[in-house]
Amino acid sequence: MISAEAYPDLPPRRKPVQKAIIAAAMFVVGRAFQSLSRSEPLIRHEVATWPEGLTLMMKLQPDGSSVALQKQPDGTVRFMGMHFDEAQADVVIYFKTVEAAFKMFTAQMGIDVAYAQHCMCARGDLSNTVSVVRSLGITECYLFPAIISKHLVKRLPAIPFWRKQGLRLKTYLLGIPFGI
Repeated sequence: MISAEAYPDLPPRRKPVQKAIIAAAMFVVGRAFQSLSRSEPLIRHEVATWPEGLTLMMKLQPDGSSVALQKQPDGTVRFMGMHFDEAQADVVIYFKTVEAAFKMFTAQMGIDVAYAQHCMCARGDLSNTVSVVRSLGITECYLFPAIISKHLVKRLPAIPFWRKQGLRLKTYLLGIPFGI
C-alpha cells in the first residue's frame, strides 16, 4: 500500500502573465475612473452619493495586485495608486481567484455575473458598494465598445453617441496615460 507521503506536494501554478495583465487592467480602470469622474455626469451623480473621503480598493486575493481610489472634496475621484493599505479602505472588492479577475478585466465576464458566481466579494457599506459597482459598469462602457460592454452590464446607460465617443477619446489619450 502506498502512503500519501510518497507523493510530493505540488505548488499551484503562479500564472505570471495573467497577473501582469490583471495589474495593467487595474491601472487602466483606476485611471479611467479618475478621468471620467471629472466629466461624465452619470459617474459624478454616483460619486456625489458617496461619503466624503470614501476610499475604494480592488484587490486580487491573496497577495495579488490592487488599486485604490478616493473621493475628493470637489466630488471627483483620485487614483491613489497600486499599493495602498487595505485596512484604510472603506470599500474593498476582493477577487477570489486569478482566473475570475482575468475574465473580469478582459471583458469576458461582468461584475454582476462574477458576484453571482462567488468569484468576488466585498467589504464595506452595502449602499456604497452597489454605487461603486454601478460606477465601474459605466467606466467599462467607456473602455469597451457597445458590442462587448452589453455583456458586462445588465443595461447599457443612455449616453449620447458624441459625448461617449469624445469622452472615450479623452480617456484613452489623456486620462489613462496622464490621469487628466
